[in-house]
Amino acid sequence: MTPERWQKVEEVLQATLDRSPADRVSYLDEVCAGDHELRTEAAALVSAYEEAGAFIEEPAIAEHARVLFDTLDSNIGRDIGAYTVLERLGAGGMGEVYLAQDRRLNRRVALKILPAFFAADDLRLRRFQREAQAASALNHPNILTIHEVGEYEDTHFIATEFIDGKTIRQLIADHELPAAEVLNIAGQVASGLAAAHAAGIVHRDIKPENIMRRADGLVKILDFGIVKLMEQSSEFPSAAANITQAHTEVGVVMGTAGYMSPEQARGLMVDERTDIWSLGVVLYEMLAQRAPFSGATRMDTMVAILEREPPPLFSPGGSASAQLETLERIVAKTLSKDRGDRYQTALALAVDLTNARHELSLVGERESVIDGFRASERQDLAHPPSRASENYISLPGSEGSDDPVTSESSLTHATAVGTSGWRRIVLPAVGVAVLLMGVLAGVHFYRPEATPLPGPTSVGKPIAPAPQLYKQMSEGEQLAFIREQEQRISAMMGDRPAKLNEEALRAIKAQVDRYARRDGTTPGVETLSTEFARAPPYIPLIARSFAARKVPVIIGIYLPMIESAYLPCFESSLGAKGLFQFLPGTAKAYGVSRDEMCNVEKMTPAAAAYIADHMAELGDDAESMTLVLLSYNTGATWVRETLRELRDTDDYERNFWTLFAHRDKLDASFREGAGYVPNFFAAAIIGENPGTFGLQLPALSTFADSELK
Repeated sequence: MTPERWQKVEEVLQATLDRSPADRVSYLDEVCAGDHELRTEAAALVSAYEEAGAFIEEPAIAEHARVLFDTLDSNIGRDIGAYTVLERLGAGGMGEVYLAQDRRLNRRVALKILPAFFAADDLRLRRFQREAQAASALNHPNILTIHEVGEYEDTHFIATEFIDGKTIRQLIADHELPAAEVLNIAGQVASGLAAAHAAGIVHRDIKPENIMRRADGLVKILDFGIVKLMEQSSEFPSAAANITQAHTEVGVVMGTAGYMSPEQARGLMVDERTDIWSLGVVLYEMLAQRAPFSGATRMDTMVAILEREPPPLFSPGGSASAQLETLERIVAKTLSKDRGDRYQTALALAVDLTNARHELSLVGERESVIDGFRASERQDLAHPPSRASENYISLPGSEGSDDPVTSESSLTHATAVGTSGWRRIVLPAVGVAVLLMGVLAGVHFYRPEATPLPGPTSVGKPIAPAPQLYKQMSEGEQLAFIREQEQRISAMMGDRPAKLNEEALRAIKAQVDRYARRDGTTPGVETLSTEFARAPPYIPLIARSFAARKVPVIIGIYLPMIESAYLPCFESSLGAKGLFQFLPGTAKAYGVSRDEMCNVEKMTPAAAAYIADHMAELGDDAESMTLVLLSYNTGATWVRETLRELRDTDDYERNFWTLFAHRDKLDASFREGAGYVPNFFAAAIIGENPGTFGLQLPALSTFADSELK
């Protein structure tokens, strides 16, 4: 390209960028009329600029635009380490992104490459490396998975999972976002941000282009390219503690103009609340199909953020205003200019989004109401109105208990997890064959197309809450409540729920009481609400995986609560690891490598397969499922042999409660873990009756309902 030609391209680029995004295409058509090559060159550079998110501290993109343009396709077909570059996917603020083939594992990956002239700049190189370090320190289903960070022949790259889906920008443009799905997406993003914030990481560039929804509905946060590490406020270092701390000079503005928080636009220090603001902008845009803050130039947009309120989300004063109050309140709280008035944590926002989605599912007509408002609002866009850790200390079962059977020594998480692992190493050789026989015999459990279960309840239908808080009930009322709810949980597990005697009910009650004591008054012990609030983001994946194996979804929902307290990378003292706590040998037998044990997308179907194998051996009705649960802790062989020993007793029934009644006759390992199954029922009773225990969540099974419909 000649200097004169380049000067012309640069002039068109700068003039186009001075227009609002909505006017850029028509301006290019006008200014490049008759010069198709000029139109193509300028459009490519404008696209690269917009995809980069416009690092605001570097407004003169034309300084490097020629290099970007000349190198767009230079990597196609190139081998970079173990990766063969197939095609260009786009560009981010810190590099180009390509679809590549991993020749070692025969899988597709997304390869982010730092251009050579960027790598020569120490500041850009450090940012690129920081993105990789920050993202690789996180492990959450809603955050992009990093496979490798490397350098090959002076080319710096990050290999990540390839996401086959659409960005939120594409979904907005295609009008593919009904209100319930908007809340689902925002809730998943909030959950991912909560994990990042817990690790001391602020994303600082949440926008529709940096969020993707896969074909199966799982949402992923992308591009930690301008990540900032928060100062550690706790005496306990976070997972990001070994990452170089990034201090941004006050007055330097980083991010994408339309999604910046007010403090970010001013160049002030930021914290997790800046991500909450940005997610609020995305939420507004998904609901209203327009941006809350916009202007003819970037500076006009920033002024709007700092000085103006966004247009009303929905037309005020209409007959449906009361129905939309919850959505208005959530969006308004995320977009408060005073960060002290915003949601203070992403977790709190995730909870409100989940509750709002649950309300929408109960009042289906709101979908049409909201869509109607969207249509009317789009007619007024020209004149929009304005308005004036791995730091987890307590473990499941770590508090004391007054019950001699379910005492501190028998109910510590180390015991529960340890015994979960030691007999979970070897697969029976005939496991697969037995499983197939069970399937052919017509095992009756959850099916994606038929979620109702035998009994008075089903997944997706929250158990009716007690008329008063559990802690306000008398002991007799508590036992009656537990008796009723245990029967409902058993009905969700299968046919023929067993009738429990008082001793068994008191064993469950001891576990319920143990959970209920987690009220924040014990130093270093997580509250009940904190533990249960971690569960919702994982439940859709659990529902799909367990339903596919014909395993009761209720098992999949509450097993991680007693195994890992929903910490996806928790590791026991015996080496059991992950959400479902497998030992490495067991994980390998079910297709999960040691390095993948923190990956919930790998571990969840493995756990479902493991339980399905034990169902094929032990049975599939409600009573047998208590034995399947126990086998997760002790192994199926031990369960079968012990049942054989007790077969001649007068009160013999083929379920866990027979073993529990005769625990004094059994070996020490069972006596130590006798609270395992009662612990499961306690967690399920609480999770299906959250209001009774003061939790601000719907019943956890409702998160599976929408997934299985």
